[in-house]
Amino acid sequence: MIPFLTVFLAWAFQAFTGFGAGIFIVGVLSLWYDPKEVVVSSALVNVVGTALMLFQNRRGKVDFKVLFYLIIPSIPAIYAGAHLLKSIDRDILRLMIGAFVVLLGVYDMLVQRGLLRIKLNKKSGPLAGFLGGLFAGLVGLGGPPPAVYLNQNTQDKDSFKLMLNLYFTSNILFRLAFYYLEGVLFINREIVLNSLLAVPLGVFVGGFLVKSFSGREFRYVVSFSVIFLGFALMVL
Repeated sequence: MIPFLTVFLAWAFQAFTGFGAGIFIVGVLSLWYDPKEVVVSSALVNVVGTALMLFQNRRGKVDFKVLFYLIIPSIPAIYAGAHLLKSIDRDILRLMIGAFVVLLGVYDMLVQRGLLRIKLNKKSGPLAGFLGGLFAGLVGLGGPPPAVYLNQNTQDKDSFKLMLNLYFTSNILFRLAFYYLEGVLFINREIVLNSLLAVPLGVFVGGFLVKSFSGREFRYVVSFSVIFLGFALMVL
């Protein structure tokens, strides 16, 4: 039941916030399974989750220019992360990336509350996309940089989730391709099979719960979630 419950709760969280499933799946399941198998298997599982979220948030609007800024720079970054996955010390890396993500979330919270006027404009997209791709390839947590960027450049939560998960879908497909090319396509069937029901159920529950939040409240949820995920990455 461990893979089922982990994936269910992770995708309930992602359906609620728009991102974050990767850190819980990788962090928790790596305690019982080979971390490299978990990173790759979770990428395969997450294709199903992002597809369901695209349908769930289909009423949102897509700014293709913003999406382009995110996706194109993420491609070489994903390859770099997949290549480094074979040899890099992931424990030190998790601490460094986790600390950065916490600071990123604090920055976004200050912007959303009007305490800081320096916002990310649309030209910041390439940097957010690159960092998201690199982090995803290395530790399976690529959501915070593009999430903060879109939190400051979209008008409503449906559009935020729709665009973020379009980015995730392309991100995951490139990750799987590069894992294959690098010879690190390690898939654990137990994780994948347990996820077939857990992912849809989690997406449904998370999507239902978020309906009661206003657009402004949801922006604060995104900021807090980025901070929370940064700490989770350092601990898990």
